[in-house]
Formats: sequence, structure tokens, C-alpha cells
Amino acid sequence: MKYLFKYIGLGVFIVMAFYYTERFTNVVIKNSSLVNVINEESKNYNISPVSATIKDDYIIPGLNGYSVNVLKSYNNMRYLDTFNSYYLAYDKVTPNISLENNKDKIIKYGNKNKNGVALIIKDNLDIITYAKEKEIKITRLVDRHTYDISETYEQINNEVEEYNKVEKMLNNGNRNKNICFINNNIKDICMKYKKYLVESSIDMNNYNLSTIKNNIESGNIIYINDNVSLVDFKILVRQIYYQDLNIMYLSELISEDR
Repeated sequence: MKYLFKYIGLGVFIVMAFYYTERFTNVVIKNSSLVNVINEESKNYNISPVSATIKDDYIIPGLNGYSVNVLKSYNNMRYLDTFNSYYLAYDKVTPNISLENNKDKIIKYGNKNKNGVALIIKDNLDIITYAKEKEIKITRLVDRHTYDISETYEQINNEVEEYNKVEKMLNNGNRNKNICFINNNIKDICMKYKKYLVESSIDMNNYNLSTIKNNIESGNIIYINDNVSLVDFKILVRQIYYQDLNIMYLSELISEDR
């Protein structure tokens, strides 16, 4: 019994020592002049989040914000004992209205602030080959026959009959972006598995290039039909670059990450 009380007393002492050491450390940090500087400067580096916009069944993604983590920043700078913005550490701030809480909504446009568009292709092999040669970021809709783990372009599950089989392929290759392009009867499957639902804002076919090329804007999700010629695709790409827009993977365009 004597030893029991001894060990209990030792345990209490250790807990109290940790408690008061932590309190003392927090007081020292709180009163540090460097912490005061970081607190003051953080307002110049914090980035406010931008909430997604919802209208009826559709959603336009917002953007995450970033807030300076004062304690982590202090730990990065304390050996310098001076403020240096290079060593600031940040916490991600999720928008109040976010894609993550609205996966039943359909994304028809990416965030316009990203200054980019996404090109979605299914089985137009001439365009796929050209895009690979020119390192143009395309997003391809794949099924169990067309998925290829060795390809570098982004691949999105477009299988209906064996959806789970392609999901497994994408997961095994660490390539799954959890996006569904709802141009067919895949929507119910996608909603069941809480995927990001995406619909094109522009459909390009073999006769409407002249109509769409002057209406391209940041945030567009452009679906390239299989009947589009390589010549027309090259003109489309030149027009996108002429407008100083970037071509992004679909996952990048709709992501709330900056």
C-alpha cells in the first residue's frame, strides 16, 4: 500500500509538472515580442475563403482561405528571433458554403478566378494523341476498356455496367478524382457514392467551332465530341491561349484549393 501511494503521488507530481510547464511556456510565448509581431503581420497574409455559389441544382465552386497559425509560425522563427514571412505557417479555412457539403449539386462551371478551362474528351484518339504530344492537360472519360494506368492524362470513371470495377482500377493506380461527368445514366450511381457531379458548360461538335470560340471564358468546362476534327481542336486551343487562359485538368478547375 505504501508503494501504491508513492506511485500515485509521483504520477500526480508528473501531471502537475507538465501542466505548469505548459502554462508557463504559453505565458512566455504569449508575451514574446516576436509573437506580437506575427499577430500584427498576420492580417497582411491571411486570405479569406470564397463561398461557393448555388443556384437551383447548380453550384460554382468557391475557394479555400488561409489563416496564419501563430504558434507554428513562432516555432519556425524563434531561433531567428526575428519576423520573416517565408517561415509563416498556415491553416486552411474552408468556405461556409463548400462543395463538400453540397455534393448533390451539379458543377457546370469552375471558379472563374482560376483563369482556366477544362477540356473533356472521351474517345477522339486523334485529339488524345495530339494532346499527349503537346502536353495539353486533357481529362478523359474512361470505361473498363479504355482505362490505362500508364497514361499521364487525367482519367474519370465513365463506366455504367461495371462502374465499381473501374473505380477499383482508379483506386489501385491512385488516380481516382471522385468526379462523375453526368452525360449519361451514370448520375444515380455517382450520387450514391457522393462523387462531384459535373456537367459541361460548352459542348463542341464538328460544326459549332465558330460559335463557341468567341464565347470561351474562365471556368468553362468544354466537352469535345468524338466527331470534332483535329484541325478544329487546334484552333480551339489557340483561341484559349490567345485569351490568356490556362488549360487545366477538370479536378484542378473545380477544386476549392487555390
